[in-house]
Amino acid sequence: MKLLESLKSLRTSKTFAAFNAWHANNMGYRKKGLRLDDLIPDEGPVVREALRRLPPHEFQERNFRFKRAIYLSLTKAELPKEEWTTAETDIAYLRPYVDLVQAEIQTKENFDTMASIPAALLQRNRSS
Repeated sequence: MKLLESLKSLRTSKTFAAFNAWHANNMGYRKKGLRLDDLIPDEGPVVREALRRLPPHEFQERNFRFKRAIYLSLTKAELPKEEWTTAETDIAYLRPYVDLVQAEIQTKENFDTMASIPAALLQRNRSS
């Protein structure tokens, strides 16, 4: 129990936050102008559905970031420091959609495996 409490306190400590910031800056994706959600592989059906649900401007910005990062990788260059993705601009834009799609799939699976409709739902959904 003490170990669990100490791990929880470690996650909220300033040292851990500093390590997270250091790690994110040294991963290299920010130097190419990418965001953390750009690193999510888009091969699975869940992520593909989440990408389909993205607003058009966000999808276009994602494509632009990918094209720019590929060009920078081919030329073995980095963006100027002023154009790097900062911690303030590295916000999750795809993860909320992925979580939503996963929740919908889980809900559908739960309803598909139900043997009967619970009494509470039957009473709640009466139309009379």
